[in-house]
Amino acid sequence: MKKLFFAVFFLLVVAAVQAQNGFVTEHGYRMVNHTNGVGMRPQRGESALCDVQVYAGNVLVNTSKKLPGGVYKYDIMDANTETDYYPPMHDALLLMVRGDSATVYQAIDSTMRKFLPPPAKKATEMRFEIKLLSIIGLEAKAKAAEQAKAYAKQVEAAVVSRVKAYRSGLLDAQIKTLPSGLKIYIEQEGTGEKIKLGEPVQVHYFGVITETGVPFDNSYERREPLAFPAGGGQMIAGFDEGIMQLRHGSKAFLFMPWHLAYGDQDAGNIKAKTDLTFFVDVQ
Repeated sequence: MKKLFFAVFFLLVVAAVQAQNGFVTEHGYRMVNHTNGVGMRPQRGESALCDVQVYAGNVLVNTSKKLPGGVYKYDIMDANTETDYYPPMHDALLLMVRGDSATVYQAIDSTMRKFLPPPAKKATEMRFEIKLLSIIGLEAKAKAAEQAKAYAKQVEAAVVSRVKAYRSGLLDAQIKTLPSGLKIYIEQEGTGEKIKLGEPVQVHYFGVITETGVPFDNSYERREPLAFPAGGGQMIAGFDEGIMQLRHGSKAFLFMPWHLAYGDQDAGNIKAKTDLTFFVDVQ
């Protein structure tokens, strides 16, 4: 009887240690599922809505709480995607069900370390604390994509109309011109706080070539606002400068001379020395 007791006790201890240490995912990340719920897991190509906190060591470096609604949408790569890199969240979400909470770890390499804040420079691992809130299936994604495409067409029509009015001089009295040459037309003044240097912002945008009104890129069809630190130098100069003039909730047009856009170099289908216009909607 004693032997049976100690055998059962040993198995329970081993199970507890394994639960604490977790397991290794398909692409080599250490993961601990704290809840191990029962239900349908997300499939490749679907999307997951999550509550996410990202730590470097014990330093919080990012959180979904900063996003609109406090939720992060992660698009899981489909089976046909060719890539050499699968992010930790990709592996983790495929092993979770709705309501699960999990932690997945990623070793910090020299490239990642460059972008960490000073207090986190000595950390050796990134830690992703994830709670899977809901799953957006393939059918729902397809319907949302069609709706987004239709809405993007509405935005395009409005943007092209405004740009035509700008070229005709009809907006001159309402435009603010900065010393750099950037011109800003406020479509709707935001009621939120003024954007602060370095703060994470989320911005929907629609870009067109000023001279022709031809669109070249937008975030609406992707159904995902652009996320970046305000004024942090990650964007072209005119975009950075323009966003810093706005408040949260603002909708505006940024009319950029070429030297504040892509300068004297070609950028994809945008030729060198091309003036650009961006409609921006700051979340």
